[in-house]
Amino acid sequence: VGERDSVIIMTHEPNWLLDWYFNNVSGKNVKHLICDYLKGRCKLRIAGDMHHYMRHSYVPSDGPVYVQHLLVNGCGGAFLHPTHVFSNFRKFYGTTYESKAAYPSFEDSSRIALGNILKFRKKNWQFDFIGGIVYFVLVFSMFPQCELNHILREDSFSGHLRSFFGTVWNAFMYVLEHSYVSFAGALLLLIVAITFVPSKLSRKKRAMIGVLHVSAHLAAALILMLLLELGVETCIQHKLLATSGEFFILVSFNSVTMNDCGISSFCDIS
Repeated sequence: VGERDSVIIMTHEPNWLLDWYFNNVSGKNVKHLICDYLKGRCKLRIAGDMHHYMRHSYVPSDGPVYVQHLLVNGCGGAFLHPTHVFSNFRKFYGTTYESKAAYPSFEDSSRIALGNILKFRKKNWQFDFIGGIVYFVLVFSMFPQCELNHILREDSFSGHLRSFFGTVWNAFMYVLEHSYVSFAGALLLLIVAITFVPSKLSRKKRAMIGVLHVSAHLAAALILMLLLELGVETCIQHKLLATSGEFFILVSFNSVTMNDCGISSFCDIS
């Protein structure tokens, strides 16, 4: 490579963005090539892997400029990666950069990300079947809840909430101490959750994120289970459901049909 030559370096992923985002250091060999050998002759670094378009150019200064332009050209992917999470990227190899172009724009990327969260169930309603099975496994061992009257007997709304979440906590401890099926399901879900955390994070952070993720799902499953049980209990107390002490169908048949026929007086149904 001559002194007046210009060099374009292409790598598989834009480590200038990923290292900044994850507070990591990678690509030491590439850095040695650019900073110690090329010494300013690298005019462009280009990478793919991230499914979006971003271009940064250096801000003129008195310091050395090892790379003039940074380009991510990954628009051939089947989906979009966000750009707004990299909106504060400024420094690389001691040089200050500014964003010149991005697709989608930072504003559009932020809206798309919010829409993915708010519209997830509408766009992926089939996932309800998978989520329902997972939640059922998590609370399988706690059906039925036969003693929930203490929640309904409270006089105030705060008392209802306190008693309700106390019952949720007791159910959570039951999962950990006595429920083998639900505990095994939670443990399997924890392993899967940790596996899906980005590998660039430390093991400690991956474990913490996985535990928080599974705890949120387990809490949601327990709350939904208790709400279902409370709904059934409320219906029973208001005699909206048949109880074991009455032949509900036969009594209804007697009151509706047999009285109309005038033959109920010949039958002793009670």
